[in-house]
Amino acid sequence: MRHVLEAQQFDRRFIETLFARTAELEHLIDQKNGQQIRLLEGNMMFTIFYEPSTRTRVSFNAAAQHLGMQVVSTENAREFSSAAKGETLEDTIKTLCQYRPDVIVLRHNETGAAERAAAISSVPIINAGDGMGQHPTQALLDLYTIQKELGRSDNLHVVIGGDLAHGRTARSLAYLLAKFKANQITFLAPPGLEIGRDITDHLTKQGTKFNETSDIESALKLADVVYWTRVQKERFDSSKLAQTFVIDAKDMILLKKDAILMHPLPRVDEITPAVDSDPRAAYFRQAGNGMFIRMALLEWVLEKNHD
Repeated sequence: MRHVLEAQQFDRRFIETLFARTAELEHLIDQKNGQQIRLLEGNMMFTIFYEPSTRTRVSFNAAAQHLGMQVVSTENAREFSSAAKGETLEDTIKTLCQYRPDVIVLRHNETGAAERAAAISSVPIINAGDGMGQHPTQALLDLYTIQKELGRSDNLHVVIGGDLAHGRTARSLAYLLAKFKANQITFLAPPGLEIGRDITDHLTKQGTKFNETSDIESALKLADVVYWTRVQKERFDSSKLAQTFVIDAKDMILLKKDAILMHPLPRVDEITPAVDSDPRAAYFRQAGNGMFIRMALLEWVLEKNHD
């Protein structure tokens, strides 16, 4: 089975092939004015979400339906499923497999949950975010956005900023950036929210240059890509957080003319709405790319050939 569990499972060749197919699928959908292309008709996808989600859950559902799949979805399994009665994740997955899905997309509040599910599942598992662990499909759509916006995935200076201690999207993107040549990462975080040592150790091992700072101004001036994230208030007590990073229109003056600003969304107050009209603000285009990446991933997971 082809599971999607972590960003580092993919090599550069696979990523480039996936991106090429993603562009083809986007073109097909545009040609048909959004009508279904039914390449995976007869397959069924379950989306099981133990944490809130808008973009990931809806884009997976839309991706599957554009491909002609049937979809069974639950959006708050942590409270409105047998998990509330004490059922283990393993028992839930074993039960769901009895209903003959072809793939299960899982978001869970516990780090490592996707690997636990994959260990006992009889169908492929796609990790849609597991606690403070990883979000591999988000990382793939993030890198695809960079490639699409800037025309390259190498020789980039990427600033990853915000709550890096608890944000899984930042971790996953760092893993992917390390697979490409001559990329440099600046981790920009308030004190106490720095990136984990497991990530910096991995980057050192891979020979990817990085530095850490809390100086917004100096970091933004050098960036080709600014990847901003929110404070993950649901994962820790942020009431005593003394410093919050906010990007507003004045900060955009610091960016290069050809740089882009990204955000995995949802944003709260870390990017002001005044920034939205700047053509370098790519975060809504970024969200749109998610459906096409997930279409290509569903094809790959289900091992469907195409002409």
